[in-house]
Amino acid sequence: MIAFRYSVPPEWYSGVYQDVKMPCKAGRSFSLLHEGGSGKAVLMIHGYAGYPGELVRPARDLYEKGFDIYVPRLPGCGTSGSDFARSRRSDWIRTAVNALNDLTGCYEEVSVLGHSMGAAVAVMATSAVPVKKLVLAAPAVGYPGMRPPKPLPVMYAYSLIRKRIPTPWHHQSEYVMYYEDAPADDDYLGGEYWSWVYIRQLYELYALMLEAEAVMKKETADILAISCGKDQIVGDKSSLYISSAGSGRRVHVDIPECTHFLFYDPDKKGEEKGVQAVIDFLAS
Repeated sequence: MIAFRYSVPPEWYSGVYQDVKMPCKAGRSFSLLHEGGSGKAVLMIHGYAGYPGELVRPARDLYEKGFDIYVPRLPGCGTSGSDFARSRRSDWIRTAVNALNDLTGCYEEVSVLGHSMGAAVAVMATSAVPVKKLVLAAPAVGYPGMRPPKPLPVMYAYSLIRKRIPTPWHHQSEYVMYYEDAPADDDYLGGEYWSWVYIRQLYELYALMLEAEAVMKKETADILAISCGKDQIVGDKSSLYISSAGSGRRVHVDIPECTHFLFYDPDKKGEEKGVQAVIDFLAS
């Protein structure tokens, strides 16, 4: 039985937006730590309007391979739409940088896994605190030719006028989660986050993606980029760009049967391929 600790060091949240509402069950930060310690750790970073519970599957499997695991909740996520509206990309990046500064002082080997927007956060954080290995899964990292839906200055100006606009959302039972009591929080999170387009946060997302694209050109870490054939959110262009940018070793794994949410995908064989690719890369 794996014992989840629903916390990460509080100092990781120094200098970032402090959420007003407590996180829901799915939104809790968590860590998986070996008794007696481990010489190697993995920092996992969830995506835009996401939450730590999305990363339970790879966290659990990597823990069983001997890694200590840390999955912090990014500011504004997993609590409320009001908190989300007040968070900024600087808060997300700072949390990851704080975590890496701490972990690299405690472990012989620290790797980072970022999913979706978490991949862009990972790229930015490791440009400040380098690591040897990065896993960027369904990465929302900018690539040459990428264009936001509106020019960023226009998006920013509009965010000053209107905070959010409604968008259709419904629960999809085919996505089977792994966090405790899943999917208890799905309707709550859907009402707070996924039923709305938050204009300022969309601006922050695309600005972050473009910043990560520029940083990728100088990235020296070994990187595993995972793309998914049924990913209708980011597609494969980001993974293809990552596979050729920078100077470290690059591994690109494409999983044709998976969606953007490969770590809790409806296709369990594809999900297994994704998790195994992560294990093979980080354990090698």
